[in-house]
Amino acid sequence: MRPNIKLHLSGMLTAAALFTAPLAGAQQKANAISSVPQANFAYDVTKESVVQGTVISYTAASDVAPIGPHAKIQTSSGVVDVHLGNPEAMKQNDIFLAAGDSVSIVGENENFGGAPVFLARVLHKGNQTVTLRNLKGIPVNAKAPANAKPRNIVGGAQ
Repeated sequence: MRPNIKLHLSGMLTAAALFTAPLAGAQQKANAISSVPQANFAYDVTKESVVQGTVISYTAASDVAPIGPHAKIQTSSGVVDVHLGNPEAMKQNDIFLAAGDSVSIVGENENFGGAPVFLARVLHKGNQTVTLRNLKGIPVNAKAPANAKPRNIVGGAQ
């Protein structure tokens, strides 16, 4: 009877070791992710300002932090680097930027990697206005087109 107890106990220990091994790997991944430098800011609408000027350049997918669409705006006080949130929000609202466009942008200045970046919340161009961030500074999600078909997800993690 004792050999069965030892066999049963060693089987349970093996199963426990196999179960906890992936958890240890997940913990290491979480630690690796948290060590990546992140921007530490809290968007504050009471600190918003307005940037008015002329577009010098527009990049739809910049790899400069924060990644995504950036515009360089020539203002009366110099050039401002503006991050425009989610590019799909601009596309869906048929608002596009090109050199020479006159714009007015509501947002807040932040530092990313030691460089100042203006986080645009509301973009005005001519008679067009589009909201690019919510009041917490998070870029808005683009809405699905009205003619989009709903997706059926079957099986797998949901």
